[in-house]
Amino acid sequence: CAVCLGRNPHRTVECSASRTWDNLFDVFSERIKKALWTKDGRQLCTSWQREEGCNSTHGYKHLCSGCGSSEHGAQRCTRAQKA
Repeated sequence: CAVCLGRNPHRTVECSASRTWDNLFDVFSERIKKALWTKDGRQLCTSWQREEGCNSTHGYKHLCSGCGSSEHGAQRCTRAQKA
């Protein structure tokens, strides 16, 4: 899940968690009408959160939805639950 970084079954497009899957961190992002936003109001690229990332140039931010890093997306975040 791009919000809580958990792999537990839930409707990830509607995740409203306030803490990461392990309860160690406040979440960095939230879902608003199925779009992914940082807590400070920047829209994030959902493709960037996937393992393969995103090669597009567009107005959405290429930041990890789990920690805010520009080096990786949620699937590669060190805070994410391991498979």
